[in-house]
Amino acid sequence: MGTRLFSADGIRGIVDKHPLRRDDVERLGRVLAVWLRQCAPSPTFLLGADTRESCRRLKASLADGLARGGVRVVDAGTLPTAAISYLIISKGFFAGGAMVSASHNPLIENGIKVFDNRGVKIDDEAECLIEALFFGDTALPYEIRPASSIEQPEFSQHYAMALAREAQYQERLQSHVVIDCAHGAASQVGPAVLEKLHIPYTVLNADPDGTNINYKAGSEYVRFAPGSLAQTLQQHNAILGVAFDGDADRAVFVDRQGRFYDGDMVLAMLSVKLQAEQRLHKETVVITPMSNSGLAHYLQQRRIATREVQNGDKYITQALLNDDLTLGGEEIGHVIAHTDHFHVTGDGLRTALLVFAMLAESAGATLQDLAPGMRKWPQVKATVWIGRDAQLPPPVNIPGLLSLLSKTCEVIPDLTKLVCRPASTEPVYRVVMEARTTSTAVLAQHTHTICRYIQQYFGRVGSPIRILDCTSGGCINETAF
Repeated sequence: MGTRLFSADGIRGIVDKHPLRRDDVERLGRVLAVWLRQCAPSPTFLLGADTRESCRRLKASLADGLARGGVRVVDAGTLPTAAISYLIISKGFFAGGAMVSASHNPLIENGIKVFDNRGVKIDDEAECLIEALFFGDTALPYEIRPASSIEQPEFSQHYAMALAREAQYQERLQSHVVIDCAHGAASQVGPAVLEKLHIPYTVLNADPDGTNINYKAGSEYVRFAPGSLAQTLQQHNAILGVAFDGDADRAVFVDRQGRFYDGDMVLAMLSVKLQAEQRLHKETVVITPMSNSGLAHYLQQRRIATREVQNGDKYITQALLNDDLTLGGEEIGHVIAHTDHFHVTGDGLRTALLVFAMLAESAGATLQDLAPGMRKWPQVKATVWIGRDAQLPPPVNIPGLLSLLSKTCEVIPDLTKLVCRPASTEPVYRVVMEARTTSTAVLAQHTHTICRYIQQYFGRVGSPIRILDCTSGGCINETAF
């Protein structure tokens, strides 16, 4: 089974397979109890979940393990991941919390994101401690009379009211918007916030049935097909659309012309605004290796520095807190505006409200106007499906792959980025290629060659290869190669 539980964003896996079998999750609860009781003799722990049908039983197993370990559990029901973080901070009495969700991933998968008493996703040190206890032979607590558990479904409304309360002091957008809730955690909270703020809206994909989360809906679907959302905007005479993922910690945007705006574009917008208001601490923005180089170039022109951390929004949070910085994010749509101590993790709903407010402050402004002069460099990202039971070695262990990557760098002299690695949360290989001027079509062709080579090694020729145009959104047709 290995000795790792955690990936870049919590625990991920296939439902009812290790590490998400009932006994695994119950044991995790007891392990978390040991970890929590190191700092608090009678801890209270907050649980939440997205809308997957598997969430109920996974949450029940986790709650049982926690309770058997002497931890009082509060179940907040269905709500976004950012709400767990916010509620831990604002309530002040939780020793930690967990969100049962696999974010943007398909229904067959699920996961668990663990937060500490600061509302922050646990760091690598805590993950290692939890993994050592989980895989070790240390006796774990088991109380015959478990601690109490209580349901607090109204907590989602506390979070919604907090978002609306913060936004009410900003300019209110009066133009029509469309929100895509991915049949996920934003399905009730998202419309509730817009109702409180009297923002005219149309809601899409907000009818979760336990099996439709992220299905042809939400941020990942829109990334590959922005035109579908643009058509809806025109039908409803809306100025923009925003799409969340399953747990609503990501947000991506589309305008009426079908132009796509990801996390990099939103960071550019917010950087301009916060700098103008003298609220961008140390004139620095936190980014990751996957950020488009056009963003760093744009910020440099405005005398804004960038600090690069490894992929994963928990590392962005750590940099923001440790260095007292204001803004950071990932191109996939995680954006953290650390403008107060309540907001320390990616929050798609709050990101959307911040963008709405920027548009409202400038009459007649469009998304393009919020970051004048921002130009993303040509960039493509390919996803190579390998298979759920396959072991994914690093590129160095795939014969000939490093040589192929080296030759690609020679052929494209203005190449600024070439990333080839197995994904940490999905059974896929990822290939990212970026250049300063070389066209996306040329980059896509070379990326496809690399992907086919990887497929041949795994015996997966013919499996799907999805190539995303990261510059303007949309899927590049594989039949073009």
